[in-house]
Amino acid sequence: METKRIFIAIKINNTDQICAIFRQVQLDLKDEWIKWVNLKGLHITLGFIGATDVRKIGLIVNRLKSSACNFSPFRLQLKSVGAFPSLSKARVLWIGVDSDDLIYELRKDILKQLEYIVEISDTRFSPHLTIGRIKHGVKNPDEVKRVLESHESWEGEELLISNFVLMESKLTKHGPIYEVMDHFELSESASH
Repeated sequence: METKRIFIAIKINNTDQICAIFRQVQLDLKDEWIKWVNLKGLHITLGFIGATDVRKIGLIVNRLKSSACNFSPFRLQLKSVGAFPSLSKARVLWIGVDSDDLIYELRKDILKQLEYIVEISDTRFSPHLTIGRIKHGVKNPDEVKRVLESHESWEGEELLISNFVLMESKLTKHGPIYEVMDHFELSESASH
């Protein structure tokens, strides 16, 4: 069986503000062992599906088109820099996303559309842009925490979200390569 490692996401285009905060955090933490993401691949994951039988992809695409028709374009604000699981035990560095309920409703609708086709973990959804990963811990946890705290009040621009995508993630020794498989335009005439 041929499979593809896929997920659903909102792709975020680089802006001057995103590039500036990304470069500043990189510079502030240049002595740490952090694997920085490629800015061209910035996205908010709405649902990670994982290895999927390629024969199901057509059905997934049709269901995602249905979801897109249910939602109008919406705005979200980039806000704060932080880490999962916490600032003192950073494993994933992120730029935060502040949005009204529409991003949560969109995700919920996508999960419902796909519930009998594929399994998507319905864990607590925390929209964010991953900017770096820490695999083997940091040299100076207090300094990492201090740097992240210094950027907690950062605020980026408001972005208009008019579509989402189905992406394939190809794992390589240099990190994942993301390839857009399909775009789903949100509907101007939707009730949400």
